[in-house]
Amino acid sequence: MLAGCASLTGNRFTLEGQLPANFAIRAQAHYGVANGCEGRSQTRSFERDFEDAPHEYRFRIPVSYRDGLCEMQLARVGLFIHGRYGDKDWQRTYDNGSLVLVDTLPKGAPGFDASGTLSKTAECTWLFQLSKARSRKGEVSKLLSCNNAGAYLEYSELTNKTVKLNIETNTKEKPYLRGYWLETSHGWKPCTGRWGTHYEELCTARPLFRKFRMNNRECTVYPNCTE
Repeated sequence: MLAGCASLTGNRFTLEGQLPANFAIRAQAHYGVANGCEGRSQTRSFERDFEDAPHEYRFRIPVSYRDGLCEMQLARVGLFIHGRYGDKDWQRTYDNGSLVLVDTLPKGAPGFDASGTLSKTAECTWLFQLSKARSRKGEVSKLLSCNNAGAYLEYSELTNKTVKLNIETNTKEKPYLRGYWLETSHGWKPCTGRWGTHYEELCTARPLFRKFRMNNRECTVYPNCTE
């Protein structure tokens, strides 16, 4: 975190957007020394927590500041997009994104519009699998995969600008392992019969299926549980 003696000025930009229900976001700004003094790199974190309904976030992030004799300059902003799919601690996960500061935008990278706003939408998809944890053997667990969760930003143009990053969810979930679940008219069924493990296995030519557990129920298809 920033040292207590750091001097923050109005040299900032805004990161804002919409989050789906049961999503949270953390932005971690990374700063490096810009004027050759003997200082260390620093970070500053900004967070918006989970809510049960869609909600907004808005962070005012310093572009530069002074820490004693050192001039600190923003280098990048790491993004951590968190999602939850149940009320247990293990039913939370996240994916990463990044705002990368550059001197010149790469070819094809969008810049700020006439109002000083850069708008982007990240799409997050839930990927389901059978948990590898011994304590949750046979339970469905999920990973989160978010596409387009980042941007290139031209440093000299960043002050007083707005980056609007909306997070949306894909309504269609997918298996984490391709070819290990078979999609049927009733839902996805995990294959077995190839290696004799307790997890989903690569489907055979004549697929065999295994049962699994979800929300304390024994199930045969995902996400409906029963056929």
